[in-house]
Amino acid sequence: MLIENNFHYPVILKLTGKKCVIIGGGEVAARKLNILCEAGAKVTIVAPEFCDLLQKAARKYQCQLINDCYNVRYLQQAFIVIAATNDKAVNRQITTDAPLLCNNITEPELSNFTVPSSFTQGDITVALATGGMPAFTRMLKKRLQEVITPDIAAFNDFLRQQRHIVQQIPSTPAQRTTFWRQILTDDLINLVAAGHAAQAKENILDAISSFRSQSQNGPR
Repeated sequence: MLIENNFHYPVILKLTGKKCVIIGGGEVAARKLNILCEAGAKVTIVAPEFCDLLQKAARKYQCQLINDCYNVRYLQQAFIVIAATNDKAVNRQITTDAPLLCNNITEPELSNFTVPSSFTQGDITVALATGGMPAFTRMLKKRLQEVITPDIAAFNDFLRQQRHIVQQIPSTPAQRTTFWRQILTDDLINLVAAGHAAQAKENILDAISSFRSQSQNGPR
């Protein structure tokens, strides 16, 4: 019988300055630490002992290390808790005690959130979950990384700049939505993917110029 996970609400969290607590001092905890700190979280790690990898990461990100066994007091006001000990019973208790979000590494099904495989290219973040097929997830991630190239990321930056310009043109939100849906086509993205980003940008600029003219000449 196939067992499916019940994580069906994907989100991207803003963790800058948020208190996050990792209970556990092994290599899994070290990996979790790196991910949280890269997202800007303020991380505290609690464990009787810490592996070299974790200590190195903690020094890099100036995290607080507390040499102690688990105690619920360490979870006060924690936004995210990672139950990363090698003791299932302790991880279960941590999961029960966590005030908000908790990820249990030994029994993921007890967690109330999971961290999908992801990668970032510029301001584009792609997250991927297959419901429990890590090998297939890695394969799909590699395929997607071949599609989301630095050129695509740079074009995304250009589009964000142009979006701000379009917002200044007298028009309704519905008109702007229609404009972008009409101009952002597969052919345009294919131009960028083929190394013709300059042509794609010119097409966008021409379309914005036309949109501005239509707005100026429209009904008053």
